[in-house]
Amino acid sequence: MTTSLPVCEIGPDSIVGSYRIVGEIGRGGMGTVYEAVHTLLPRRAAIKVMHAEMLKHPGMATRMVQEAALLDEVRHPGITKVFEANLLPDRRVWMAMELVQGETLAAKLTRSRALPAHEVATLLADIADVLIPVHRRGIVHRDLKPDNVLVANGDRDFPIRLIDWGVARVGVGRMTLDGVTPGTPVYMSPEQATGKNIGPACDVYSLGVTAYEALSGVPPFEGRTMSEVVGMHLAMVPAPLSARCGAPADLCALVHRMLDKNFAARPSAVEVRLTAATIAKSLVRELSYESYELSIANLARVTTHSIPTVETLDLDVEMDLEMEIDMEDAEILEHGTTEQQIPLRSVRWTPELGHVAQPLRVIGSRGATDQVSGEIVVGRVRQVGTRIG
Repeated sequence: MTTSLPVCEIGPDSIVGSYRIVGEIGRGGMGTVYEAVHTLLPRRAAIKVMHAEMLKHPGMATRMVQEAALLDEVRHPGITKVFEANLLPDRRVWMAMELVQGETLAAKLTRSRALPAHEVATLLADIADVLIPVHRRGIVHRDLKPDNVLVANGDRDFPIRLIDWGVARVGVGRMTLDGVTPGTPVYMSPEQATGKNIGPACDVYSLGVTAYEALSGVPPFEGRTMSEVVGMHLAMVPAPLSARCGAPADLCALVHRMLDKNFAARPSAVEVRLTAATIAKSLVRELSYESYELSIANLARVTTHSIPTVETLDLDVEMDLEMEIDMEDAEILEHGTTEQQIPLRSVRWTPELGHVAQPLRVIGSRGATDQVSGEIVVGRVRQVGTRIG
């Protein structure tokens, strides 16, 4: 079979189905993904085209067709939508999918190494949420890892996408399309290593490995060879997360349960979602409260260093709150001037008290309004000799 026909050369401005290629986005094990625009409709898409060399391997084209069918079947905002799928003249499979702006979790971890506990708990809940309807249909992803989690920046539908379903399988058992165990060794479950009992628990294990790495900055098992890493998954217990990061105990316990060697002892995707979501809410609440307390403390500190009494200022009825005073007189020439920007309390006039400081209103994390001892405004004060003006 010839696969080098000119019509199959894919590049900018190439036409694939109803789409015009804009440029390459990235390459995976089975195909290359391009950004494209529809030739008639105002639609942008990601076009995945199978690698030409994949035609030499029996079952690979079937896998990609299966991926397209699976994505079309499962309705969840965390799974990319499929618009169209077909064959190129050289018999390679291609499919047009929803184009999502963002970065992979792998890229995020490369940049940040480890993530805060509340982010990891939220990610766990979101990814598990995607797995729930998938597992209910008897589908197993089998290659869940940071490279296959797309963090969708500012997406209104869902914060992540679980991508690359090319090696997903339907049903539980041990048979694969080509007799090769799919998956990535660093994230592979013990069942995948042995080729037995392939089921939803495999994805839970791989998600646990991903969470372990996101929290600690390193995966639970690393070796010099793939077989060495696989052997660790089969026989070794990962180092306690508490010794590698400062994550809360309940989150560490959840991740370690997901990494249990016994697939029957692992939590389901439903339990992971519920537990992780509860932990995430608790952590976010604590962070909001700590941030609120810090803001109040900072305001109190700044207020302490403000001018202590109203009498210190020469407050006339026509006082300019911005304190932009331009005094060019003999006293300036004699004593010189010192100008600095300091926080001041804004003032108001009352018949009983004269000029008094206004209370500061601070919005707390729950929307409640608190009062602190003075509203802080930024003013510029000029000192002339011993007089402040």
